[in-house]
Amino acid sequence: MKTKRCFNYFTIADFENEERWLNAMSRRGWHFVSTNGLIYRFEQGRPGEYVYKIELAAEGDALRRADYERFLAECGVEVVAHFKEWIFLRRRAAEGPIETADNRRAQLSLINRASGYAVDILCRLLCVFAVLSVVALVVAALLPEGSAAADALDGFGISVAVTGLAMLALVFTPLIRRLRRRAGQLEREMSVHE
Repeated sequence: MKTKRCFNYFTIADFENEERWLNAMSRRGWHFVSTNGLIYRFEQGRPGEYVYKIELAAEGDALRRADYERFLAECGVEVVAHFKEWIFLRRRAAEGPIETADNRRAQLSLINRASGYAVDILCRLLCVFAVLSVVALVVAALLPEGSAAADALDGFGISVAVTGLAMLALVFTPLIRRLRRRAGQLEREMSVHE
């Protein structure tokens, strides 16, 4: 069977675009098999044979996730791949799209969970940069004043803090803002239809 690998990058906020891309690849006869977050592997097959959906894995322990995946299999939905907290689902296109009873509620829940996941990653990275900065500044304070090592560590601690905070702000602020904006849009749509 012919396979190919494609490089593509999607942020947490882009999972809907990623899903559209996987479905477009399927329409061209390339069926998703796996990803490491940057490289996607596909197998060639009949064009449009499958439809794809991406979800955050069910919250909770492994048993709960396994139960959810068994339920999906009973509904004719195959779990194709896992990547971090995401699961990639597919089913034969002839069986229709993969949807829940109220797709807006499911999307809102997914977006809120993705937003929480992004905030969690942001907080963890902020902690890492803070610890690195504090350790560098403390070690610099313990070294003889004016020594080259103390000056280097002092500069390193400050530059890690400033660069890390700026980088995180530039990456995560727009990402979280996009997720929040999409959640607000879904909430407005739900209030109109209720």
